[in-house]
Amino acid sequence: MNKFIAALLATVAALPVVADDADKIKEKGEVVIGVRDSSPPFGFFDKAKGTVSGYDIDFANFVARKLGLKPVFKTVDPADRIKALKEGRVDLVFASLAKTAEREKEVDFSVGYYVSTQKLLAKKGKFKDLLQLDMLTVCAPKGTTNARYLQDISQKVKIVAPADYAESFAALQDGRCEAVSGPEATLLGNLSKLPNRGEFEVPDVPVASEALGVGIRKGEKRLQKMVNDALADAESSGEAAKIYERWFGANSPVQIPRSFKINR
Repeated sequence: MNKFIAALLATVAALPVVADDADKIKEKGEVVIGVRDSSPPFGFFDKAKGTVSGYDIDFANFVARKLGLKPVFKTVDPADRIKALKEGRVDLVFASLAKTAEREKEVDFSVGYYVSTQKLLAKKGKFKDLLQLDMLTVCAPKGTTNARYLQDISQKVKIVAPADYAESFAALQDGRCEAVSGPEATLLGNLSKLPNRGEFEVPDVPVASEALGVGIRKGEKRLQKMVNDALADAESSGEAAKIYERWFGANSPVQIPRSFKINR
């Protein structure tokens, strides 16, 4: 070995090893997880328990348990989910975050753990066909993919962008919009809590389909693999099906048959 190569190897060996996110959260013994608190049944504040509950939260708890970490939940608004992750305010995002090519430029994703159909909720008989979008004012929460899907279909649709689904449904009730756009499960979850829910419906008119994944900081491949392994274990062990049944099964307010599996 010549002196140049020996010196180069010695220099490389002396360089400090930079800890990645997987190392950092293992050292802390906890993982800070961004979740939603107004998007039932995925994430909502459960008054009876005094904490957040939902489909996302059950998966977050399962993944944290598989990683041997204490989960610490921090609520994030739709428009703040990716920013909170990039700024390091949270370590992971379990917050109904749809995987899109645009978002994948900013953050990495786990494998999908839910497949969502985007639809509209409106007064009964108000919405029957996508052609009607040209004449509708639709609430689509800020920071979600809903507005883009609607505008891909109609250049005339009017979009109102509240902060979250709670505000979107308030806007619907007081006439600021005629419909709310979102994942079918989220629309039905919010509808189940309305006192006048019998006045509204979610027609079987799909707007788009998307997969929800766990948001992970860009380039954190070890952590991404750890999360993917945990999600794969949830599927193979049957825990994923149990979580789904809890929130979307026959005894839940939002009943949607499971049509997917978590695949690596």
